[in-house]
Amino acid sequence: MNGIMTGVNYHPHDWEESRWPIDIDLMKKANIKVVRLGHLCWDSFQPEENRYTFDWFDRVIELFNEAKIKVILDIPTRPAPLWLHRKFPAIDICDRNGIRQNPVFRYMEDVGDPNFQKYALEFASALVKRYGHHPALLGFGLCNEIGSGYISYSASAQARFIQWLKKKYETVERLNRAWARQRWSRRLSSFEDVTLPVSGLAIGAPECILDMRRFYSDELGKYMVRLNQVVKSFDNTIPTSSNHWSENPEVGFDYLKYYRKFVDYPGIGFYPGGNPEDRKSVSSACLNIDHRIGEHDNPMWALEFQTGTFGGFACPDKVMRMYAYLSLIHRNQIVCGWTWRSMYGGEEQYLFGLLDHSGVPSKKYYEFKQIGDEFKMLNKMGLFPRKTKPQIAIAYSFESRVVTDYAKSYYRSGFLTQIQEVYYSLYVRNLDCNIVDLRNMTKEYKLLIIPGIALIDPQSEHTIREFVKNGGTVVMTAYSAKVDENNQVYTTPLPGRVNDIFGIRVTGFDQGKTSDDGGISNELYKGKKVVISHDGATISEAVDYYEILELLTAQKVCDLTGTNEPMPVLTVNQYGKGKAYYVAVPAEQTFFGYILDILCEELSIEKPPAVPDGIAVRKISEDVYLYVNTIGNEIKIPIASPAKSLFGNGCYKGVIPLSGYE
Repeated sequence: MNGIMTGVNYHPHDWEESRWPIDIDLMKKANIKVVRLGHLCWDSFQPEENRYTFDWFDRVIELFNEAKIKVILDIPTRPAPLWLHRKFPAIDICDRNGIRQNPVFRYMEDVGDPNFQKYALEFASALVKRYGHHPALLGFGLCNEIGSGYISYSASAQARFIQWLKKKYETVERLNRAWARQRWSRRLSSFEDVTLPVSGLAIGAPECILDMRRFYSDELGKYMVRLNQVVKSFDNTIPTSSNHWSENPEVGFDYLKYYRKFVDYPGIGFYPGGNPEDRKSVSSACLNIDHRIGEHDNPMWALEFQTGTFGGFACPDKVMRMYAYLSLIHRNQIVCGWTWRSMYGGEEQYLFGLLDHSGVPSKKYYEFKQIGDEFKMLNKMGLFPRKTKPQIAIAYSFESRVVTDYAKSYYRSGFLTQIQEVYYSLYVRNLDCNIVDLRNMTKEYKLLIIPGIALIDPQSEHTIREFVKNGGTVVMTAYSAKVDENNQVYTTPLPGRVNDIFGIRVTGFDQGKTSDDGGISNELYKGKKVVISHDGATISEAVDYYEILELLTAQKVCDLTGTNEPMPVLTVNQYGKGKAYYVAVPAEQTFFGYILDILCEELSIEKPPAVPDGIAVRKISEDVYLYVNTIGNEIKIPIASPAKSLFGNGCYKGVIPLSGYE
């Protein structure tokens, strides 16, 4: 699909049918080209078992077809209708005490339950057959926010977990070894001894917690694949996307393990926040875009896009438009506002849309219209969606997030914190990257960054080893490679499995001056400042945790000072044709940015023009650059040659004055 589009999320079942043509006319006037329909309303299509009511939606989709507005039809298998909960109580969520919970909020169904999946997939098939060849259809969305909601600790889930373990380990002896069940007299005599490792007030050991999260992740990932198969078995040419929530901290799933099997166009809800001056929040939203794209060649579809906030009417003026262009920089193709009209009822009645509750356009409608008008103009030039071939890869690990979240007493800077710090260092430097899975990295890069990936399994080791051996440069930060695939700490030299690649041995660590246990006493730190320095110059003072390194074949690059004697904090090792850098502190933007600057120069990594802080910029074509001012103050951008604006008749020499959020 070519070009870029603005769109909206619309909920026709909320409004009188006489209102539909009015809304569609307002959409046309705002140059809205796509609408997302169908989500969150299974029982509007199927009010009871064996009875479908498609007639209302037949009329809706035909109105959009007449208006030449394309439709992304979400397959709304969540929330499950109440009639399905009544028919199969095992679908209900059970809390950590095993107590069944009434479905009083959305996403209170156990997606892994076989009866839920049977009825959900049957409904999906009926919906796809009904509308799969409708001329208005652009593609199908594979449900909404899979990965959010609640984990169910039910007897049904426990039985499925046991079957998952049997398939993985085959014998109870292998399971006992993988879970270190000799500890604390917890040996299993059979698989039937297994319980879910969460019970009331307590949670189990790290090995079984990791396997439990893998089990729930596999159920969600495979369900997404099955939904996609429903669409593709009807017509393999119909595009699919998904506004899942794999990054959800409470549930989530291992997206990079499955994404190649279930999306043609990666999907996301793009919510950078109501405060654009919170640059790390905005950066994290862009990180999520790049995570969803992974190593996919197709662009992003922002199936939801921030129009308001909970209890907040709008972002500051011009910020919604700024976010739209920032998303284009990060390979987005569709900006689909959530939501068209503020909803009068339900849990999101004060999550504000483009139209007020009264149905009257707000100032946001006109700002969104401006985006639509400009996108229409840009499409004539054929400049977007943006295509890139990043030379930098950042490794992402769902499993390491589980590992570091479990053991926060040790992992004071967890995986999520580290990847956000690394990404922010790239974000402010306007550097492109792909977010990759070390178990299955398919493209070529000059630089691979491993930010606190605590769990290194054999596949990941192989990827790292081959990448460096064949000439790549890798940077690994502290807390990486601490545990194996069973979440057991390596008994071999650290970083586990890869210490020879980095030419070091981690011999210990200190948690620094903010530690209240497990480190040097706060009293001993009085008047002592641990800093990172190079050639006598201080680079960063943001040091809390640091690892003590023994150099084997590696060379020291930077020092840690303020300790009893200077210690190596950044090392480099030649391995095969490539280089392996190890950072003895967790990723932090100041020091990591310093490392990036060195490596970009050394590796000749392509960079856009130098710009003042706050400006996002990318080269779009040979003679076109997109500059976005992400902050509220005017910024003057130096330019080497005369330029003119694509928006209006502005011509510039020497400098472009870009006002706030423009």
